[in-house]
Amino acid sequence: MERISLPKRDNWQARCEEDGFSIHSIDGLYWNEGYAFRFSETEIDALENATAELHAMCLEMVSEVVRRGDYQGYGLGEEVIALAEASWLEHQPSLYGRFDLAYDGKTIKLLEYNADTPTGLLEASVIQWRWLTDLGLPDQFNSIHEKLIEGWGRFRTGQASRLHLAASACAGAEDWDTLHYLLDTALQAGFDQASSLNIEEIGEREGWLVDSKGEPIQTLFKLYPFEWLANECCEVLAKTPSRLVEPAWKLLLSTKAILPMLWSRHPGHPLLLEAYFANQAGAALSGEWAKKPLLSREGANITRLSDGRSQSLSGSHHLDLYDQSGYVLQRWMNLPVFDGLHACIGSWVVNDLPAGIGIREERSLVTGNGALFIPHFFE
Repeated sequence: MERISLPKRDNWQARCEEDGFSIHSIDGLYWNEGYAFRFSETEIDALENATAELHAMCLEMVSEVVRRGDYQGYGLGEEVIALAEASWLEHQPSLYGRFDLAYDGKTIKLLEYNADTPTGLLEASVIQWRWLTDLGLPDQFNSIHEKLIEGWGRFRTGQASRLHLAASACAGAEDWDTLHYLLDTALQAGFDQASSLNIEEIGEREGWLVDSKGEPIQTLFKLYPFEWLANECCEVLAKTPSRLVEPAWKLLLSTKAILPMLWSRHPGHPLLLEAYFANQAGAALSGEWAKKPLLSREGANITRLSDGRSQSLSGSHHLDLYDQSGYVLQRWMNLPVFDGLHACIGSWVVNDLPAGIGIREERSLVTGNGALFIPHFFE
């Protein structure tokens, strides 16, 4: 695993935009053209196997939690738990998710799981594949596009399948690029109709969720945190025949509560970092820890604890909303540093299978919204 320089494509901005990637130069630079990570095939195999194992561990944990009815630690209300439990027992399928991993070429550790609303999908899929083929490089861990098309097939119903895809009107271009890419893959998968809308435009009529024209929504992909949606309309979600992607049970994995829960089930597992609920950890934990809110995104509200001393990290931001969910402590692990940038690997699960990786690099210790995306290949 090494970071190398490569020639920039003369027309790389236009090539990105041809595939719907509008944010390649957001904030001056996002897609880090001219650089790449080179892996060996053995290293790629290790990442793929680790992703498959983590996914299996997560599904096993959800199954056990539902079977036992033990939701302690999640901090969720009874109505939301009922939604999650029902969707699991109904075997509602999942489309995708992303594990964030620390990897230095030898050791792989789970940092967290973006199980509900992960972005960075388009650049990890067709954008870095186009880059690979343009430069004539040998291969890439990337079957995201094909697996998305296969995965959408699990959500098609009847002869005429309709799909709505929604994000907030306030969401940035990153969310909408992701949404429109998913819309394109759904059409390729055979949906007769697929359209996007603002989630604020969705209403309810005769039990169904309906779009801005009053048309029933059969299947809704929502790039919008499920916990927010449940807080806004839990009673409607409990009764509607409209199907959600991701399903409600993914909320049991999209919270950082899974970090101590996985550790308690698999103490010492080589893919996991030691983790505890902050209110149960005691006062005498030695060494360095990351204090993370149960529900947060983009590196927000993360504090580094070192033998009782705390440091708010410059790469993260703080939202009071995230303080309300509670915190976990996870054993601190430094990301590998290349040319002064900390590299974090996002490993995608699509249609319940490992599907590829995308790499973000950040000058600060925490991977935030401003981190760069760097492509990869292997030999």
